[in-house]
Amino acid sequence: MHAGVRLARIITLLILVIIVPLSVASVGSRYMGDRVYLLNNTSCRVVVMEEHDGHAANPGEEVLIKPGFVDRTPTMMIVTDSAVWFGGLRFAVSTLQVRDQADIQIPPSLLGTLIGGRTLTYELTTDGQLLVKGPPMHSSMAQPQGLPLKARTTPNPNECKRG
Repeated sequence: MHAGVRLARIITLLILVIIVPLSVASVGSRYMGDRVYLLNNTSCRVVVMEEHDGHAANPGEEVLIKPGFVDRTPTMMIVTDSAVWFGGLRFAVSTLQVRDQADIQIPPSLLGTLIGGRTLTYELTTDGQLLVKGPPMHSSMAQPQGLPLKARTTPNPNECKRG
């Protein structure tokens, strides 16, 4: 009986020490800290790929690409079924690093603020540009120097349709 109780205590302790903090960090990073989103305003389904994972964004959908507890993303690329549109991207809230280019500094006025941190949304436009989408009250602000980025290949409207 005592061995069973000890084993149960050990398992409970392991759950409390390992699994609970990992779960809290995973869920919490979606709602706290500095987060970066991608809004797909193209007619194509795009995938934001990183070294070990990817985030699919259907037309009109906004996806989280940098959770709150991560300083910056690993090198990412944005692809469709037929082409690589952007590559060598590293997202952070205050900068966008693009391979073989100077870092693009994001002004604080384009960041959204919430109780748990700051947010930034990048937008993929119908003509294949990547730009910063400012908060609603600042939507007419100029893009930071270095943006918009133009996709390597122009999206073909006949290739993928909404719906």
